[in-house]
Amino acid sequence: MMITITETGPGHPDFHLFTELPGRIYPADSIRLKMPESIPTDFLKACFVVKDGETVVARASIYDNPLMQYAGQHAFLVGNYECADHDDYASALLLHIVSKVKSWGGTCLVGPMNGSTWEGYRFLVDHANPLFFTEPHHHLYYNRQFKAAGLEPVAYYYSNIDRGMELDNPEILARERELKAQGVTIRPIDLSDFEAEVNRVYDFNLLAFRTNFLYTPISREAFLKKYLQTKAYINPELTLMAEDKTGNLVGYFFCIHDFYNSQTKTLIVKTLARHPAPEWRGLGHVIGNLIYRKAVELGYTSAIHSFIYEQGTSTKLSTHFSGTHYRNYVLYGKHLA
Repeated sequence: MMITITETGPGHPDFHLFTELPGRIYPADSIRLKMPESIPTDFLKACFVVKDGETVVARASIYDNPLMQYAGQHAFLVGNYECADHDDYASALLLHIVSKVKSWGGTCLVGPMNGSTWEGYRFLVDHANPLFFTEPHHHLYYNRQFKAAGLEPVAYYYSNIDRGMELDNPEILARERELKAQGVTIRPIDLSDFEAEVNRVYDFNLLAFRTNFLYTPISREAFLKKYLQTKAYINPELTLMAEDKTGNLVGYFFCIHDFYNSQTKTLIVKTLARHPAPEWRGLGHVIGNLIYRKAVELGYTSAIHSFIYEQGTSTKLSTHFSGTHYRNYVLYGKHLA
């Protein structure tokens, strides 16, 4: 075994070795190879390729997002991780990354995360249920490889599935009437003016998500680039915007059809946000109920509440909509002495 590690990156003549690796380590029919790969260049510091002899066997990148904080320290991020099922390759790569980060003065490493929570992050911990649209796919042994390199879980996430789709809880209907009386309107996202809508969501997210674990803002340009391409997937009746009486955005639900599921009609609740002020308490339940009502009308029989942070506020919401457990995910980290 002759392990070598080389640095590369977008624009380098050998960067194709980095991008082509998944084709080597997943079966030809794997859903992983059908997913478009994102290697965001925001905050990208370095990319590494591991070879055994002449064969590329592993890869990862380091991101340095200046606003990323974990446990009061600036955290470097390891992302775009792929590796053959051989612990020596993983160990060599992750040790190399740790020593690189230390050489730059870094004291903390978190991953997998491709630059920020707006991009791909977390590992699945099981393949017990079918993959849903927007979920990552990777080898489960990546969890073992991270742990072996001394990275420990720093956050747990889960997705729930609601096969009940119960509507019109009396408390929620009462709250809907109160909000309407205050001048709140809830409407479908306007696809004919989609760019303006996405711009408003960008501004609103800065307020709604600022206390979220590991949240960092991304540039408006990066956000627009990312979300304008979702337009083709959106049914506006299932992505709703709530505005106060003066037209300010106070909440929204972004939902998307599960394009991977050909057996049953499943809706994915991708992002939900409401204004943090106490006067908007219960708005999320009201929007969720309206979406459920429309979804049932359209023949949906289940809804997945995706990627809930274990200490996050969405937990209450998903439990309210009778969610049962679907899958767990883990994010890892390490303090570098």
